[in-house]
Amino acid sequence: MLTSESYSELVNKVYNRSRQEGNRSYPVACFEIFMLEQAQQRASRKEVQLFRQLGEIFDWNMPRRQRNTYVKKLQSGFTLVLTDLSKTILWTSRNFLTMTGYSHAEAVGKTPRILQGPETDPATLLRVHESLKRADSVKADLLNYRKDGESYICRVEIDPLYDSHGELTHFLAVESEVKESL
Repeated sequence: MLTSESYSELVNKVYNRSRQEGNRSYPVACFEIFMLEQAQQRASRKEVQLFRQLGEIFDWNMPRRQRNTYVKKLQSGFTLVLTDLSKTILWTSRNFLTMTGYSHAEAVGKTPRILQGPETDPATLLRVHESLKRADSVKADLLNYRKDGESYICRVEIDPLYDSHGELTHFLAVESEVKESL
């Protein structure tokens, strides 16, 4: 692993050699892009590891195939939001900030209502609410609002999660922004 000092030394070495040879310093930019990609991959692996740990902590009775589906969605850039039975947000994936403008810390302890606004369809919200009351999975497109007030269409798929005793413990939403209009 490179420390910031060794990284700086490497960049200076490559840059100085390139200048002396009359070349452009593209390798420095390529290396910086490489390092950024490595950091993003590490963050993604940590997030997947945390999601798996949440499953162990809460003792979810989730088939491996279902868990792998969630992991693939997480790695593909979907937003995952975990709530308790009262719909209080307990955890969000990193992409939540990108999609909504709310940081993890701002969202935890709140309900997804922070994303709803004046033009969010009450009938769709009622359908989602009724499905969750029955502990049914539900899919919906919602008009949500980012922290800055900008609206966007959110495709949400919410599944109930059960522990190894068959008790309903959480809801997990997989969300993505829809580019076409409702």
